[in-house]
Amino acid sequence: MNYIRHLREKLSELDYLTLVIVLALTIIGLFSIYSASSAGETARWSLQFVIQLIALFLGLGFFVLIYITPKQFLLSNAWFFYIAGVLLLLIPFFTSGTIAETNRWIDLKIVRVQPSEFMKFFLILILARYFSTTKNSTDTFRYVFKPLILTLLPFILVFIQPDLGTSLVYLAVFIGMLYASGYRVYYIFLLIAPMITVVAAFNLTAFTIWGILLGLIIFFNQTNIFASVGIFIGNIVAGLITPLIWNHLKPYQQIRILTMFNAELDPLGAGYQVLQSQIAIGSGGLRGKGFMAGTQTHLRFLPEQHTDFIFSVIAEELGFIMVVILFILFFTLFTRWFRMAYQTRDKFGAMLIVGATVVLLFHFFINIGMTVGLLPVTGKPLPFLSYGGSFLVTCYGLVGMILNGNSEQIPRVLTYR
Repeated sequence: MNYIRHLREKLSELDYLTLVIVLALTIIGLFSIYSASSAGETARWSLQFVIQLIALFLGLGFFVLIYITPKQFLLSNAWFFYIAGVLLLLIPFFTSGTIAETNRWIDLKIVRVQPSEFMKFFLILILARYFSTTKNSTDTFRYVFKPLILTLLPFILVFIQPDLGTSLVYLAVFIGMLYASGYRVYYIFLLIAPMITVVAAFNLTAFTIWGILLGLIIFFNQTNIFASVGIFIGNIVAGLITPLIWNHLKPYQQIRILTMFNAELDPLGAGYQVLQSQIAIGSGGLRGKGFMAGTQTHLRFLPEQHTDFIFSVIAEELGFIMVVILFILFFTLFTRWFRMAYQTRDKFGAMLIVGATVVLLFHFFINIGMTVGLLPVTGKPLPFLSYGGSFLVTCYGLVGMILNGNSEQIPRVLTYR
């Protein structure tokens, strides 16, 4: 009887608007995948639509499983899930090294599983547990040290698979949840400053301006003169070393990095995908060329059109109006979820919402950015729209985690906010 009552309570707390929007996005994605996969004449293309449809039902099942799981259970077993996730990340290094020269997949013969997708859930769980239960002050380095280590471990394993895009997702989750937990923005800035320094070091003017700006920010926010000087010198040294490392790269490695920021440097090679994507988006106009009438799509100029560049297919065939509709739907979801995190009564639930939302938001920005040429191509699919069974199931699981975090069940051990 308690189980039935639990299901009734969960059903009464379900946010139906979220489900409606998510299903609408998925249906748009299915039609777009159908169009993109029909660009070829082999049976392999039509199979992708069927696989995505099956993944939708699996995703709905995964959503229900995550949503009805009591938050107390997730909190109590966060360490178990995290350790299991790290072990899963190690398996491909021993079993799937021949798949596309990477170590990302576990080959189960019938399907291939990407454990780094599951690690997103486990990392969110362990960070949510830490940030909601820790007694450390947010003004101390101890507060950030443990979650930083918990993040860096899967980050390094996925980075060397290699899968740069997913490893960056882990960092985004860490930074987003760290900020939401109340950590000072200045300290977060210090964590990401070395990455900005390395990028700025490629241009002397940019590096000089960044150095001055960094010095001023540290000066006006300093809490310890020795630590501040050390941080500033460390960043400058990182910037000075960057050109030395760059000069040791091989020419093809340098051109690959440069085309991340300017596709026209290699229009027939590394920049080809981005240029074709820009042509497809621009040629769609206000109303698009029509469903299954995209020339870039059906003449197969656009690579990876059903996965990473599904947004380009939609823009070409359905036009600017549909693009605006997509943006409104995503904006509604993200603002609604962040408002849920703010209003949720327990911190563990709020952290679950923030972590899962950051994953989907990061995918959205990276995918849209790379299709229009504003960001490097990192192979991140668009949530609910891109082809990919594992990713679609993951997206629905994340939605289940968000709505679960928004439920009124409050873990016993947590301090109320």
